[in-house]
Amino acid sequence: MSKVKYNLRKPNSKSETLIMLVFHFDGEKLRISTGISILPKYWNPKTQRGKQLVDFKEYYSLNQFLEKQSSVIIDEYNKLLNEYGYAEKNILKENYLNHIPNKKIKIMSFWNYFEDFIKFKRNKLGDVRDYNNSLRKHLIATEKIIKRKVTFDSIKKLDNGFVDEMENYLTFIAINSKGEEGLTQNTIGKQFKNLRAFLNWCFEREYVKRFSKKHLKVRQENVDEIYMTIEELEILIKMKLSDHFEKKVRDGFILGCNTALRFSDLLLLRTSHINLTKGKETIELQQKKTKKKVIIPINKTTLSILKKYNYESPIKGVNGVDFNKTIKKICKDANIDSTKTLYKTIKGKLQEIDYKKYELVSSITCRRTFCTLQVKKGTPISFIMAVSGHKTEKSFFRYIKLDAETKAEEMRKYMD
Repeated sequence: MSKVKYNLRKPNSKSETLIMLVFHFDGEKLRISTGISILPKYWNPKTQRGKQLVDFKEYYSLNQFLEKQSSVIIDEYNKLLNEYGYAEKNILKENYLNHIPNKKIKIMSFWNYFEDFIKFKRNKLGDVRDYNNSLRKHLIATEKIIKRKVTFDSIKKLDNGFVDEMENYLTFIAINSKGEEGLTQNTIGKQFKNLRAFLNWCFEREYVKRFSKKHLKVRQENVDEIYMTIEELEILIKMKLSDHFEKKVRDGFILGCNTALRFSDLLLLRTSHINLTKGKETIELQQKKTKKKVIIPINKTTLSILKKYNYESPIKGVNGVDFNKTIKKICKDANIDSTKTLYKTIKGKLQEIDYKKYELVSSITCRRTFCTLQVKKGTPISFIMAVSGHKTEKSFFRYIKLDAETKAEEMRKYMD
């Protein structure tokens, strides 16, 4: 009488553990590793098979493998009985091991899915640093602090789970751009926004059973980002630059300020997007982020820059980090250095921080500049939104940055 059973080497383990084959025959017991590891939560000890769960899609291939191995050990046992009349334990073990495939079944973990997510985003967006660098770095740092690997179960916990630990790390321990401890509320919110995006990707593909994300709070505060004035744009346009790369970045920045194009769309701008019909010159393209088609009138400044680069993007092949670093340097050299006071929540406390304007300039300043200057000119909001591609007035007005001085000047028109 022979019988095949399977059990886990360490059934109470918090991490993956080996599945063991146990073969009872002729009063003997042969215990052999299958070479396959699994998290105990995915194992059903009653059926001695992997559980059929949404977040464990490998259950079918695993169970098929175990069925096959049961047949292999029984077949080898019967062969020995037919040839010798009995089965010697060591020979049976050796014969069985010859049938175990070298290729192991891949049991997917949080990080396996994360790597697949990065590949997906890279194919779709190209630039995945927000996920592959920033989010990855903070997840790993939190793992080191709590001395446990991140799992979907630990993220799912509403209280005292991985999310609480990560928020504490980001708020009080993570090093910010100034080399100090504690990230701003907006930066923390961005990490949780990106983590939510990854979870949604997993949910949509049924890699993981949906769970509440209400504890992944994307907190944001209005930091009053800057925009460029008409005078400052004129300074940049007239600025003499000897470095070829700086010229490209400056021209790309000016182009963005005059078209409201996102950095991702500026990168892809090409001849086929440009209509040069006299008196009706426009840029026509589908925005990469929103998939919305926009038609943007071309003014003299834009036309001049486009001609200079044969109607191709001035910043083709330039990455966002280099662009932002370079435009900050250019603005510094141009003495665009008025002091801007921003209010940011760091370590849970609202702090007043002074910056030089050139320190705050980045690729996103382009769209903000276009929208703000058009509002100041009195251009109807619906016209501006048609060009910028904003879907709602709420999202649009987040881009309008009229500082206190500008608002005071506008208010003066209505005062006696």
